[in-house]
Amino acid sequence: MPHGLSMDTERNLWLTDVGMHQVFKYSKGERVLTLGESFVPGSDSEHFCKPTDVAVSNDGSSVYVADGYCNSRIVKFDSKGKFLKEYSMPDEEQPLSIPHSIILIEGLDLVCVADRENGR
Repeated sequence: MPHGLSMDTERNLWLTDVGMHQVFKYSKGERVLTLGESFVPGSDSEHFCKPTDVAVSNDGSSVYVADGYCNSRIVKFDSKGKFLKEYSMPDEEQPLSIPHSIILIEGLDLVCVADRENGR
């Protein structure tokens, strides 16, 4: 169930698949990176649960995945797919509810998330 499609500055395509719980990177039509385990949902550094979108930094060094439908988190990887960090809302704020889309505004050092169910 392909869901999100993004292109980075090097014209690589990034595809999220909510059925397979995976993220794929394609370069010139060839799959060059796979994140997540096929058909195995989870919430650790190696698994997603229905990821929705991808944003990549301009220099390609950081990959952000909106892991929205089950986990309500943003996961950051390096360019090789190594887990770096997980983001979620602080406990004192309303939690993310289906982070559905994500973009970077690097000039302001911002990661912007469309929180679908919270309408924000």
